[in-house]
Amino acid sequence: MTTTVNMLLLHGGTARDLEAREGLAAALPGATVGEPDEVGTFEVAVDVDDQETALDQVWNAIAASGTDDHIVFLEHPDLPEHWRRRSRASS
Repeated sequence: MTTTVNMLLLHGGTARDLEAREGLAAALPGATVGEPDEVGTFEVAVDVDDQETALDQVWNAIAASGTDDHIVFLEHPDLPEHWRRRSRASS
C-alpha cells in the first residue's frame, strides 16, 4: 500500500530548497518524491500500510539528510499540546 505525506519547502523553492528536496529523496530509497508546486508543496509517497509509519519514515529521512531547515511537514501531526513543556519535579 502506498501512503502519501505532504511536505513544504520553506523558502519558496530556492536552489538550496531544491537541493534539500533531492537530499530527502536520496534518504528515501524506493519512495516517490514529487515535484514542488508554485507554493513549494510536494508529496512523498512511501510503500507502507499506515500514515504513522509513513510519517516516521519521512521524519527519519529529513533528520538523516539534514534538510530540516528547508523542508517541513505541510500538515502538523496530531499531537495535542505538543508545544507544552513536560512537567517535572524541580531539582
